[in-house]
Amino acid sequence: MNKIKLLENIAFWIFVSYTIFHVLILIQVIPFDFVWGGKVTSMDTIYILESIGFIVMLFLSVIMAMKLRWIPTIFSDQILRRILLFFAFFFLLNTFTNLLAETNEEKLQAIITLYVAIVLYKSSKQLKNT
Repeated sequence: MNKIKLLENIAFWIFVSYTIFHVLILIQVIPFDFVWGGKVTSMDTIYILESIGFIVMLFLSVIMAMKLRWIPTIFSDQILRRILLFFAFFFLLNTFTNLLAETNEEKLQAIITLYVAIVLYKSSKQLKNT
């Protein structure tokens, strides 16, 4: 297995882990005051934010599985490349917001989001821009 495939595999499992994490929050196994810096107090808002997080992480899990060719892709390489670049930029921005966060837990997330941003960017560069 080459280096980028290993990095993509790790990113895939990060996405799967976060997908499970969002489910555990939605079904209230993990207390909602543990996330969002403890600032969100409305369960309705938690359900909205966590549902969005779940959908995004599930989508990224599927996209990475397509990129790794574990499942058939429904996108051309060009579209897949653009999706990966979009989320690389998104996670780069998220890295900066995590660094500006008030809690150490959120600041530590910057390590993961920067890793994901770099892997998504490198992964996108492997696909043909046709």
